[in-house]
Amino acid sequence: MKPNPRLLFAALAVLGLAACATPFRAPAGATHIKLERVDSPVIIVEKIWLEQKQGPLAVTGYVIRRLEAGDTTKTHLDVTLFDSAGRVLRSTVEHFEPRQINDRFRRHSDGRYRVELRLPPAEIARIEVRAHEGEHPSRS
Repeated sequence: MKPNPRLLFAALAVLGLAACATPFRAPAGATHIKLERVDSPVIIVEKIWLEQKQGPLAVTGYVIRRLEAGDTTKTHLDVTLFDSAGRVLRSTVEHFEPRQINDRFRRHSDGRYRVELRLPPAEIARIEVRAHEGEHPSRS
C-alpha cells in the first residue's frame, strides 16, 4: 500500500499545530485556564504552559528573537490574569532570561520566563503573556 502524501501532510500539520503553544498539560485544577500569547516586533512568545513544581502554580515558557531584530534588552513581558468576566485580576511586568537573546550555533536562541501566579487557579480564567517594547507610560 502506497502512503497518501496528502494524508501524511495533513497528519503532520495537525501534530505541528497541536504542539505550537502549549507543550505540556496543565496541572489538575488549572485545566480551565486559557493561555494567550502576543508577540512584539522584536520577540515571539513561542511557548507557554502552566506548571506546579513543589510550590505555587506558575506560567512558564520561552521567547525567541525575530531574525531581523537585534537588541532584546528593551523588551519585557506583560503577564495579565483575567477572571471569567474579563476583569484584570493581576498584571505584572516580567523579564525573560537572558535579556539579550543572541543566536548561537542554531537558528534561534531563546529566553525563558517563569511567573508565579499568586492567586487560586479557580479565580483565573485566562492568562495573557504579551511581549512589549520599551517602558509603559507612567500613571500620574
